Amino acid sequence: MARIYSLKAGSVLPDSVLTLAKEGGVKTASVEALGGVRSLKLAYFNHAKRTYEQHTFREFLEVASLVGNITLRDGKPFLHAHGTFGRRDMTAIAGHLVSAKVFPLLEVVMSPTSNRALRKFDDETGLNMIYRT
Repeated sequence: MARIYSLKAGSVLPDSVLTLAKEGGVKTASVEALGGVRSLKLAYFNHAKRTYEQHTFREFLEVASLVGNITLRDGKPFLHAHGTFGRRDMTAIAGHLVSAKVFPLLEVVMSPTSNRALRKFDDETGLNMIYRT
């Protein structure tokens, strides 16, 4: 069953979401969120170079959409999320979430899955792929 949470200003992603999952006994889940952040680090996967290019933003951004999942990687819960973040001028930036600091709040919906999903590195793609258990 899905659960809804509110993270307060100063909460740090992905750690705060993973703490909620641990406290709720959630091993794998679908995650959605909206709200605001005041600092953000996003990445773009450059497939040709097989590396993430990171970008840092130090401004208030509205979280228009944050979607992802919690899986197990190396035996520990891992949050993989992508987000779209809006600026005051109504432009948006988007990418793979690396980290963020919540401000003023973030509303999170966590929907546990019925299966366990493990991530393992895949040489062909250069990414950590999901495998069912």
